[in-house]
Amino acid sequence: MRWILLLIAGWIILVVGLFLGSLSGTIAEQQFNVSRNIRLFIQGIVMSGLVVPTILYLYQRVYRLTGIKPKKPVYSWKKAYHFITGVLLAITLASLGFIIAYSQGWITIEQWYTPNYWLTALLINMVIAFLYEALPEELALRGIIYDVLRHRFVAWLAVLVQTLLFLSVPIVVNQIQAAVGLAPGNSINLSYIILILCFGICLQLLRLWTKSLWTTMGFHLTYLEISRFVISPNGYDVPPIVTYHESVLGLGGLFISFCMIIMGGIIVSLLILGVKRFMRKSSNSTQSSLL
Repeated sequence: MRWILLLIAGWIILVVGLFLGSLSGTIAEQQFNVSRNIRLFIQGIVMSGLVVPTILYLYQRVYRLTGIKPKKPVYSWKKAYHFITGVLLAITLASLGFIIAYSQGWITIEQWYTPNYWLTALLINMVIAFLYEALPEELALRGIIYDVLRHRFVAWLAVLVQTLLFLSVPIVVNQIQAAVGLAPGNSINLSYIILILCFGICLQLLRLWTKSLWTTMGFHLTYLEISRFVISPNGYDVPPIVTYHESVLGLGGLFISFCMIIMGGIIVSLLILGVKRFMRKSSNSTQSSLL
């Protein structure tokens, strides 16, 4: 039952890292009156500082369990170029979303702001979001947790269980925060649950066809920045990259962020995985006919 222990260990370290990160940031803000960005940076340092080395250590246990240690692990620096794959895919899907929403009259572009307004804030938030969200979450959830599940189950079931564990993390952390008197980090409602479930599936599928966690990190990070600096640009004290008017409140943002980026990412991944599977079967059939 070592696989269950590894699964639980990977999930627990993510929950603990997320909670201690938020706790550290809150203490720094209350005791030392640090700025919002410093608080968030502290949260990111604590989160990645706990999760990343622990997961990399646990991965060595996973390799012993499976008896297979790949030459290029999914987190290998040699696959880091796939970070750009994730970034470009998210930007492409978001851009298509804007084009479609504009052509259908769902949004009207009001103003584009030049980078001198928002670039510094964007870059700072990218560093914070990478340390606090994209890096540790992808390494733990789409990385070791999925690999342990895949060792025991078929791919679709491993993807499903990983996604449910992804959803359970913020729910459990919220409960711990409430128990110790901290403000919950997320508002758990039906729309949030649907978002997390679909996002978890999307990210896992991206890893499957690129065989790299860097793809999921790039896509995850880009989705967050588009959401924060385009779709819902609140709380960053800078103008958004673009302002637009929606014919129906919330319709344009929902279409771009959810339908195009997340659901579009799922569709693209399924198409690519389907093509790769067809090509693999065709290759095997050709080889069999030659024997």
